[in-house]
Amino acid sequence: NKNNYSLQINPASYVNPDHLHYFKFIGRFIAMAMYHGKFIYSGFTMPFYKRMLNRKLTMKDIESIDPEFYNSLVWIRDNNIEECGLEMYFSVDFELLGEIKPHNLKAGGADIKVTEENKEEFGPGYGVENDPRN
Repeated sequence: NKNNYSLQINPASYVNPDHLHYFKFIGRFIAMAMYHGKFIYSGFTMPFYKRMLNRKLTMKDIESIDPEFYNSLVWIRDNNIEECGLEMYFSVDFELLGEIKPHNLKAGGADIKVTEENKEEFGPGYGVENDPRN
């Protein structure tokens, strides 16, 4: 959010051949801070910490990273998407270093239309769960 400064991993980090060394360094840095009981100001996003601790992510976790995307998922969850005529599939396109890349949210996702019956799977396809219904 705008009031907090937090870091998250850039999906394009692989372009730097030393990126794994940087991850190893920051891991050691965090471990030392935890060991010595020090608080790290301007740390990582909550979903990053939850993944580090092997905790389950919820849809609410997305809100701190991308409020607009979160609001879209909430709207999909709370409304009848078939009445709106949305043509959504279990596949998304994302831009990485100026190139548009497709990504299936589940096997064969480009051919599976999101419907009222299967829309509950749409959130988990992103690796999150709809928190009010846990």
